[in-house]
Amino acid sequence: MAEEDDSSTAVVISWSAIWVTLLVSIAQSIIFYLFFAYQRSKERDNGSYSLYEPRHHNRSHRSPPPFANSWWSDTWNVSQEELLRCVGLDSYMFLRFLRLGARIASIGTFFLFILIPIYATGNATGAWTLQFNRLTLARVEQGSPRLWATTFCWWFFIAFVLYEFWTEWKLFYKNRQDFVAKGDPDTPVDFCYAIRVEQLPPELRTRLALFAYFERIFPTKVRQATVYLETGLLQKLCNERQRAIECVEKAVAFTRVYPYKPTPRATIGGLCFRGGEEVDVIEHYSREIERLNEEVDVMRASILLESSSRHEEEIPEASAGEGNESTWEENHITPVSTPVSSTGVVTFSSLRAKQSAIQCEMSGIADNITVFSAADRKGILWKNMTVSLTRQKVLGAQVACLWIAGILFWTIPISFVTSLANLNSILAAIGVDAVDSDAAWYGLVAGLLPVIFLAVFMVVLYMAIKAAGTHWIRFKSLAEVDAYALYWHQFFQFANLWLILFSGSLFNQLDSLLKDPTEIIKIIAKALPGASVFFANMIAVGGLGSFGLELSMLPYYGITLLKNLLKPEALQTQRMLDDAKTPPVILWSEIIPPHVFVFLVMMMYMPIVPLMELFALVYFGGTYIVWKHQCLHVYSQPFEGGGHSTWESLFGFLMASIYMSEGVFIAYMGIKEAPGQAACGFVPLVASIMVHVAINKNIRRPLQNLSLQVATDIDLADCGLENTGDNAVEDQIYAQPVLRARLEERRPLPYRHQDEAEAYEEISDANEEI
Repeated sequence: MAEEDDSSTAVVISWSAIWVTLLVSIAQSIIFYLFFAYQRSKERDNGSYSLYEPRHHNRSHRSPPPFANSWWSDTWNVSQEELLRCVGLDSYMFLRFLRLGARIASIGTFFLFILIPIYATGNATGAWTLQFNRLTLARVEQGSPRLWATTFCWWFFIAFVLYEFWTEWKLFYKNRQDFVAKGDPDTPVDFCYAIRVEQLPPELRTRLALFAYFERIFPTKVRQATVYLETGLLQKLCNERQRAIECVEKAVAFTRVYPYKPTPRATIGGLCFRGGEEVDVIEHYSREIERLNEEVDVMRASILLESSSRHEEEIPEASAGEGNESTWEENHITPVSTPVSSTGVVTFSSLRAKQSAIQCEMSGIADNITVFSAADRKGILWKNMTVSLTRQKVLGAQVACLWIAGILFWTIPISFVTSLANLNSILAAIGVDAVDSDAAWYGLVAGLLPVIFLAVFMVVLYMAIKAAGTHWIRFKSLAEVDAYALYWHQFFQFANLWLILFSGSLFNQLDSLLKDPTEIIKIIAKALPGASVFFANMIAVGGLGSFGLELSMLPYYGITLLKNLLKPEALQTQRMLDDAKTPPVILWSEIIPPHVFVFLVMMMYMPIVPLMELFALVYFGGTYIVWKHQCLHVYSQPFEGGGHSTWESLFGFLMASIYMSEGVFIAYMGIKEAPGQAACGFVPLVASIMVHVAINKNIRRPLQNLSLQVATDIDLADCGLENTGDNAVEDQIYAQPVLRARLEERRPLPYRHQDEAEAYEEISDANEEI
């Protein structure tokens, strides 16, 4: 990417690393796109929806017609209103962010045609003004009047960005209010009326006590109350039963495909693959299922009986499980001591009551009865629901210290990546002669390999962050894990930029920095143009290189193909076939941070390397149309967060990008000995702060909760939820699934769904004959 001259900070940037990366990325994307076009046409002819139209299986009522003749034209013509109806607010705001990036990049591209001629005709000389740097601000001499053109373009650019932010927030305000009031069309309405209660005192850790507490504060407005129990042993039995059920299903599939072969057998017992008894899989695991059904029923009944004994509530017989007709006395069920957590959920029949509970101080005692909006039931991590809030805070603080300290060690992989980008410096360090930096192979190694290695490092880091949120801190919902992973993933993405800029320079000149700390500004000024090629390659690979890959769904296709090769469709159980039809899910904490990183690069480099705006325009424009198609036809989110991760949390990072960019602009003008232009750089900075404050005060703060006035209007219009007064576990939507017998799976699925239908018809015919 760059060759160092006699100065430790001067760099000569070759074009080879850019054009080779561009050609490879375009070629890769074309190959993937051709695969997409061929495979999509093939699946359309076969009427198969699993790869390119999986939303047709479970969201056909919120998806455009499948297999349009022109996918991009059909996608482009979907209006914003229809897009919101189809994909939900989370995906909608994600797409709006990509659209916002494309609009901002288009304005930056307009200024590109003004600034590049000004920069290219500059009179500055030096190693850092050659080749690619001829098109950057480095080419303009110190104190040149040309810098005023850069300043005025920067003013108009920031003004447009702030206007776009304000417009997006006004739109989001309306849509977010609608979501908080009514939820998503596919979400159970109870979600809008439910709260999660943390740090319950011991006297409120029963369903009746919690119900009575809130009923006293909100008379006749409490619908249901749940306190979560430690059900680890019961869950272990249910998991064992599920494994037995799936073993029977696989054995039945084998016997249906190979009826002439002996039924599958397995060795049970033994130690270290020795000894044990060989049994028929179907017979053995069928008996195991019956045994486990009985044990699950008894343990569930014991847990509920012990829970009911705390508040003298009678347990209905139906909770014993399907097919269990005996009474508690006949089974000799005795209560078991079950630890109770400090977490519960309360559902109201009035939206006004719910909002009052969230916005008011409930007990007046610190760390006592803390209230949050309840998560969508489909996004709850049930195994973590009994973890105390205090424990989560302590563990969260510990892990946060770990991540912050990890930044110091993160310099090691970043230094490795940047060294690959400057291959000649590695050769010089080992005593090998430098090679021609204009050679195609050099451009391929220096341009593509660093981007690939950095992407691999970031994937590993993201997996570690997500695992910490799920298994160490143990957040109670996927939305909380996603928000946590998004924050730290983005934190490291921002750190990448500064570590890449400072890699080597900061340490090589540590002595001079200690003598004169202002030297860091000069390092930034010289490093920014030099690192621009690395960032341009990142954008090219992440944009041009990924458009065709995302459309082709090649990773999913490869996984499906491998599964079918290992186990043909006839040998797959009905469960496997149903799972294969489940649409993939977008992980916001994985997808969003790289896009925000490109946004940061676009903002920071607009006045310095305006050519970067063209790269960003292609990136955001192409990404928007590709992901719009994918959200409409492929991906389906299991639950909605109402735009919290995809806009509210995201916005803070966007504003941080603007502030960093404005700081760099002021510093760079100072380096260019342009005090007037540097002073003028404070004007957009002050404007950004004012707009940020206005958004927080006028939009974000009112959006934290639904106003009581709006909640009252909705209650009067919709009459709220029916208050049945039934607080039984089976009827509670937020009760632990392991305690709700009606939700459990007690027997294997038939080999195919039509087998079940045929059996039902045979029974019906027999009944008619009788």
